[in-house]
Amino acid sequence: MRIAIVSDYYYPQLGGITEQVHGQATELTRRGHQVTVITPRVAVTPRTVDGANLPGRDFEVVRVGTAWPAYGNGAETLLSLDPRIPLRLRGILAPGRFDLIHIHNPFGVALPMLAALGARDTPVVGTLHSVVPDDYRLLRWARRPLHHVLSRLDARVAVSEAVVESIGPRFPGLDFRVIPNGIDTRFFTPDAAPLPDLTDRRNIVFVGRFDPRNGVRTMIRAFTLLHATHPDVRLVIVGDGPLRPVVERLVPAGLRDHVVFAGRVNQLRPRYLASADVLCTPCSLASFGMVLLEGMSAGLPVVASRISGFRLVMRDGVDGLMVDRPDDERGFAAALARVLDDPALAARMGSAGRARAVAAFGWPVVADRLEGLYAELHSVSGPLPGPTTSGSEAFARTRAPASGQR
Repeated sequence: MRIAIVSDYYYPQLGGITEQVHGQATELTRRGHQVTVITPRVAVTPRTVDGANLPGRDFEVVRVGTAWPAYGNGAETLLSLDPRIPLRLRGILAPGRFDLIHIHNPFGVALPMLAALGARDTPVVGTLHSVVPDDYRLLRWARRPLHHVLSRLDARVAVSEAVVESIGPRFPGLDFRVIPNGIDTRFFTPDAAPLPDLTDRRNIVFVGRFDPRNGVRTMIRAFTLLHATHPDVRLVIVGDGPLRPVVERLVPAGLRDHVVFAGRVNQLRPRYLASADVLCTPCSLASFGMVLLEGMSAGLPVVASRISGFRLVMRDGVDGLMVDRPDDERGFAAALARVLDDPALAARMGSAGRARAVAAFGWPVVADRLEGLYAELHSVSGPLPGPTTSGSEAFARTRAPASGQR
């Protein structure tokens, strides 16, 4: 098949949707499909610790318009605002050029939304990635035009039941199916090499942008409580954002030698995870929980908040421990202490999480479901154009990349 993937988010912009677009395009290409990623240029490229060390690719990327940073739904976001986008899309997505168009975040302004509205005579899939709070006014105000966008899609995919529960009731009459996010289990692996500078003591790792909903404030306060009884433990914060000066001031003066601010990291994340004893994420709002899944795939026990997006990925008491309230710093400190004080429990949880990541969320599993959906759509519109080889044959002949490479 000739597949177009449309997304506001792709490298050099880091984040969950970027990871999904790259993983999906990589796996579909391995299976013999011809994939083109359509995405804007990024006006502001955030600096990463590992520089321009981005994963390699075997598919085409077409840049359309320019994406500018913005803020919405409690997190950093991008808006692709460019008057030339409609004309460019009309040529790129001309009828007959692609067999299927897959749009990530079809509510995105404006590239994904225009792709959904402008596609003609080609099946269109849209994947929704966001959970929104009940009082999110923008979604309420824009419900009618967004309903129109969703109704133009031939299939609406949510990355979790949490997204369906959040979005579905606002758009009655539209159906959604769940296909989860995928994870590259060969990249996020227990076999990654630890970082030499972090091997001198036990480490808790937090991964995420410094958006308020990601819970870095609770993380620091929980660590402050924990350190009183576990002085040999260090907190490693992998992430960054405009609020970094504020976040750094949250660390008590006496603990600043015990907290590492690693900055924004891309390809080195598996090595940070391999250097940790436990991953902690006190997030208050998430559609899925890619950070959890990355830690699980790396074989780490996880301590996380009991929110809807996380409960569908992680099993409390099996892959890690859940804390009822995202702002319960004492609860997080107690859960972290329990994992750190019981190495056998931590090892069992890490092994269970790794097994679940491979069996339920590995890209070969998720891509099977995507191909099944694509086949359904073409059973209505016509025969399914096949890849040059069968998916299973193409994947079997693909060698796993070396540890740390994608």
